[in-house]
Order: sequence, then structure tokens, then C-alpha cells
Amino acid sequence: MPNNHLPKTRYEIADKPKFRPYGSKVDIILGDTHQFGFDGESCLILGNDLIIRLIPRQKKKFEFQKFTAYLEGFATASEAEQAGLKFAMSVLWAAVSLKCPLRLEYHTPLPCVVYDRTPHGGIVMSSDSTFSFISGASLVVEVLEQSFTSNIPINKRLLVSMELFAAARLEATERARFVGLVSALEPLAEQKKFEYPDLKKIVKDTLNKVQDSLDLPDDIKRSLEGSISNLTRESVSHAIKRLIITHLSEDKMALEILEEAYTIRSKILHEGAFYPDLRDKSYKIEDVIRRLYSAIVGYELRFPASTYTNNG
Repeated sequence: MPNNHLPKTRYEIADKPKFRPYGSKVDIILGDTHQFGFDGESCLILGNDLIIRLIPRQKKKFEFQKFTAYLEGFATASEAEQAGLKFAMSVLWAAVSLKCPLRLEYHTPLPCVVYDRTPHGGIVMSSDSTFSFISGASLVVEVLEQSFTSNIPINKRLLVSMELFAAARLEATERARFVGLVSALEPLAEQKKFEYPDLKKIVKDTLNKVQDSLDLPDDIKRSLEGSISNLTRESVSHAIKRLIITHLSEDKMALEILEEAYTIRSKILHEGAFYPDLRDKSYKIEDVIRRLYSAIVGYELRFPASTYTNNG
């Protein structure tokens, strides 16, 4: 029986799947479902049209809870894919904004999978359909809707960065968590090329000397050529510093925390170093990164970043 009480678009999604045959799904692992507030199967409406079914993938309660989000009703596979990517980015922003541990789970090139929903006859949505989410979920839905319905384009660098950041909070050890948090900054580092004629000449002359050398083995030459060529662009760490200065110019401690974090990460990775106060340092760099994301997307954090004193 047609759901005439629904807006036209939702009616087509619910009862006429052939008009909108494609869907997109995103698998999510939550570290603490109480923070997100969903209890069991839920149905969400984002914007005026998008219907999302959130289905648990576990019957028993575990430390981590797994859900699949089904985004219903797109005319083309391309639309479904773009919506899946935007939803994945919105979920990650919600995890950042609300300070929730979360991981996207996928084994495909993209964090969403497009599917044809017509063999299943569309979705079940009757006149007494309910939106079943417990206390706290309304804030999550508000943050999701704010991001998903915005005009902010899908930023693949930001998507990867937030994915690494949110997943780092699920790591079992403090060292792994710290390394993951700091590494989350690197996808955002767009390295600029240095346009200095003298530098280009120096690099070219040095490359020629390496290539003309009769003593150096070929594998050493190739290694040196790559390193020398990279001298014409800024380092990743310099690009990240520039990013912090651009977006957090009034936060005088952010750059100091970042520089210390990179030094510590280097010692952990290259020397196997241990730090007794690593948890506190993780909280500080986590706050810097959350402030940075907030500045990039243009939305305030719903769970304020307040671990360190902002001297701006």
C-alpha cells in the first residue's frame, strides 16, 4: 500500500525502488555505542530525502559494536557512491566532533559499497515506522545532518586523515595510538614546490654529478636521485607546520605541541623509545588535530577541545 503520508521523494525510495534502484552501504565499528546513542536497528532521515538504515551486525554485546549503514534510493550508481563518500566523511566528522572512537571497516578501494537494491524490493517502511535511537543519538544525527547536507565538497585528503585519526583512538596501546594520531596529519600536508632558480640549478647540478659518478652503484644512484629531486619541494613536516599556522594562527601552543609530537613519533618509530607520559601527550596532539579539523570544515566541536591551555 503506498505510503502517501511520506514526501514524494521518500515515497519513491520506499515503495518504488525501480525509480531509485541504487543504494550505498558503509560499515562502521564503534568503540562505545553509548556515546553515539544507537541501540539496535535504527532508521534515520538526513535532509529532506535521504533514508538511512543503521543495522547492527552483532547479536551479542562486545567491546566494539559493528553496524552497517544503508543509504537508500539513488537514480544512478554515481550518485550512490558520492552519497556514500559524503556519509563516510560525515560519520568521521561526528566522531571527531563528539570525541568518539570509531573505525570504518572496508576491504574495497572506497569506504562505501554501491549495490542494486531492486532484487530486494526496496525498503520496508510502513505508516507506523519508528526512529529507534536512545538518549544522545539526536545530537549525533544533528552533527551528521549538518555535515552531510552542507555544500562542503568531498575532500579525499581530509577523509583519509579523519579516518586515521578516529581509528587511532581504538588502538590497544598508547604508543600505537600516539603514532596513529600524529600520522593522521600527513594526508593533509600538500607539499609546495620551491620556485627558486638558484635552487633548481643546484639540484640539477647535483643530480648530474651523481649520475656521472663511476664509483656509485646503480641502486645507490637511484636512491640519491629521488632524495635530491625532493629538495625542490618542502618537507611533509614543513607543510604541516604551514597548515597549522594557516588554520590555528591564534593558538600559540599548537605549533609547539606539533613539533614535540613529531620528534616523539620519530623516536618511537626509529628507536623504539618509550615515554611514561605518552597519554597526556596524546590528549594534547588530539586536541590540536580536532581544532584543525574544526577550522577546515568550518563547524564548531560539540565536545570542546580543552586538554591544554590556549594562549591565543
